[in-house]
Amino acid sequence: MGYVVLVIINISVTIWTIYNFERLTSAINTILAENYPNVMAVENMARSIGNHDDAVGLALNRDADSGRVKFADAKTEFFQWYEEANKSLVVPDAKPILENIRSTYAGYLIVTDSLFALVSERRYAEARAFYNYTVIPFTQRLTENCFWLIEENQKEMQTVAGKTRTISDEAIIAVLFASLLAIGLSVITMVQFTQRIIKPAELLTETVNQIGRGRLDLKTDIKTNDEVGELSREFNKMTERLRQYEELNIEKILSEEKKSETIVESISDAIIVCDSESNIQVINRSAEQLLGIVEHNAVGKSVNACLTDDRLLNIFRNPADLELINEPYLQFQYQNRSVYLRPRVSVIFSLHGERNGVVLVLQDVTQYKELDKMKSDFMAAVSHEFRTPLTSINMGVDLLRQQLLGPLTKAQEDLLNSAKQDCERLTKLVRELLQLSKLESGKIEMREDIVDFRKVIETTLQPLQLPFQEKGVVLNLSLNSQLPPLVGDEQQFSWVISNLLNNALKYTDEGGTVEIRAVPDGESILLQVKDTGKGIPSEYLGKVFDKFVQVKQSLNSTPGSVGLGLAIAKEIVEMYGGKIWVESEVGNGTTFSFKLPAAQVHQV
Repeated sequence: MGYVVLVIINISVTIWTIYNFERLTSAINTILAENYPNVMAVENMARSIGNHDDAVGLALNRDADSGRVKFADAKTEFFQWYEEANKSLVVPDAKPILENIRSTYAGYLIVTDSLFALVSERRYAEARAFYNYTVIPFTQRLTENCFWLIEENQKEMQTVAGKTRTISDEAIIAVLFASLLAIGLSVITMVQFTQRIIKPAELLTETVNQIGRGRLDLKTDIKTNDEVGELSREFNKMTERLRQYEELNIEKILSEEKKSETIVESISDAIIVCDSESNIQVINRSAEQLLGIVEHNAVGKSVNACLTDDRLLNIFRNPADLELINEPYLQFQYQNRSVYLRPRVSVIFSLHGERNGVVLVLQDVTQYKELDKMKSDFMAAVSHEFRTPLTSINMGVDLLRQQLLGPLTKAQEDLLNSAKQDCERLTKLVRELLQLSKLESGKIEMREDIVDFRKVIETTLQPLQLPFQEKGVVLNLSLNSQLPPLVGDEQQFSWVISNLLNNALKYTDEGGTVEIRAVPDGESILLQVKDTGKGIPSEYLGKVFDKFVQVKQSLNSTPGSVGLGLAIAKEIVEMYGGKIWVESEVGNGTTFSFKLPAAQVHQV
């Protein structure tokens, strides 16, 4: 009922307002539709009379042709606006004035014809005198009549404007009175209805606030039969269900928390969980024993206050960037022995993408590290033992091929050539295994010579020119003129470059291109070997630098190669603090890149 009253009041005020604005609009339209066109027509007539006078002036200034043309245009314009003034005639006394203008204009045309005749006969002095004493009076009478007609129209417009102001004042007073009446009635109506709504609503709001603070045992006491009463009863039911649900959830949460704690404690790997502020929330027994801290002393405290290992602190500061750790394993001393742990980091995000916490798992890979070391030692021992018999076999094969012990048949010579090739492959394999073993064990001494990297690249390319030419692959070289020197071993750098170029040549077909490019990168040097070969499948990109990994894509793989070249190149680059990586797409070629860090670059 309250809304019905308000709607009726608003509809009444709106109808009354529309009525008064219609009256005001009608008065304004009278001015615009009736008086304004007549005023504009008379003003244009006056302007055309001025154009007549300008045309006569051109004729008097000995430009009779231009004067006649302009006079004809002005004449046409005058008759056009004269007809328009007749059509839009509003002022009662305007008809005689328009007839007077028409007759005066006829006389004006007669005298101007006489004037143009004098000009045509080049009697300019007589023409000017005729203009001053005969033509100008006609012009003045025409102009005066036009302005008088404009003044009459303006007086009529002022009369209509006065009526419009009266209507406007009446409309303002009427609308204002109706609005005040509507506001008064609306206030009275709303006060009556809000008294029945506000008090129960305030009581309900207070109850809601207390329930929001955790008091789920409260209920509202509104007993009315209206909508607020119905809301109150439904609210009481909801509160009861919330109380039951909370009791059930608390029990469930405690049970799940106990399960989680049991699972975390049972995991043998060290686990540390921090919140968004890097405060420790969970730490299991393995982490306690490894780091020498106690859980109840660490929980709730910052990792900076509990941990002293900078490697772990860097992980918590930058959990998304494990590359800050130079090695894939972290070495710790535990119970008088070295243990190797692989860090695994998971960032906990909220629904809005904000970081809520970090989980760090230190996976114990000591056993695998020891197995890898045993494998490397075994390969080194086997490779070392292979060297002596391989040398003897090589010497024996060479003596037989040189026919020092007697002539050979064609079949014997072919067998010896095959044996020689197998010996060379085995010798290369043994040499690579020994070099890799030395690199992994740290037995190779790092040299700190000042190396001209440009010279290293150019020297490495010299013996490779012929293989590239024989296969029909173009080798392009792009070196920056400001390439700085490095500190390191020239032969080891040359081996890395040579290995990358040989791989590029091996997997690039005839007619392809291999480009080697070296540029400064900040205070480092970036070298790239880019080919247009077959490319590397995505599943191999993360494995190509592992030992004994080969990408078997074609039948032209190098016989005897066991996939140690890139592993050795990676060890050499990382030994000098550098980084090596690969980018490739099947069918679009491969780019191998390595970069030496700023600490290894010296400007001289």
